[in-house]
Amino acid sequence: MSITFYWHDYETFGVDPSKDRPSQFAGLRTDENLNVIGEPLVIYCQPQKDCVPAPQACLITGITPQHALEHGLPEPDFIEAIHQQLSLPGTCGVGYNSIRFDDEVTRYTLYRNFYDPYQREWKNGNSRWDIIDMMRLTRALRPEGIEWPDHEPGRPSFKLE
Repeated sequence: MSITFYWHDYETFGVDPSKDRPSQFAGLRTDENLNVIGEPLVIYCQPQKDCVPAPQACLITGITPQHALEHGLPEPDFIEAIHQQLSLPGTCGVGYNSIRFDDEVTRYTLYRNFYDPYQREWKNGNSRWDIIDMMRLTRALRPEGIEWPDHEPGRPSFKLE
């Protein structure tokens, strides 16, 4: 079994993975040498009628409920497509701040749609990797060579902007 990396990210209709719903998912599979395998997956999720999107989230992502409704999949089909990618044997799911946010979005969405929320993380030699901690370590140990943003001098910012 060969190991592959599945680089992925969510956009959501809010900041709380337990309550707010996904609006978009993007993923790309690479081999261990970072050569792209297959086609990228970029899909929208139709908003649920019982959840009100946070206006600030729509302004930040640029994804309106109307756009997601028109171009998106129903949530069961949306998470099925994601689950298929993250569950392929030998997959390491990779993201930025994913352990604290994206993986939680995946788990809650899987659970709501009657999938085991954890199995994709360990079954068939699968794993996950959050590269934000690698970036923090890089800044702490070898900061030269990268222009690091700061909130104020000496206080690092790892926010994606």
